[in-house]
Amino acid sequence: MRSPLFLVQNGVLPARPGAHSALLTATARSGVEVLADDFSLRERGIADNRLVEGVKAASLSVIVDQLANGRKAIWH
Repeated sequence: MRSPLFLVQNGVLPARPGAHSALLTATARSGVEVLADDFSLRERGIADNRLVEGVKAASLSVIVDQLANGRKAIWH
């Protein structure tokens, strides 16, 4: 199972339709699960139904559960 790409804080901004969203859509089409933190989306006024193709809103608990199961995370 591949690890998802989880967008947080300002990292959710390219999940909106725009010039910088094509890379996220291409990443999702290549088989990577692209998730955007629902709290970060709400803080920035981005509705779940306004995300580009292939990006899904998810709670931080998704990543917490994966870390608890031994998955690795890279924070930047």
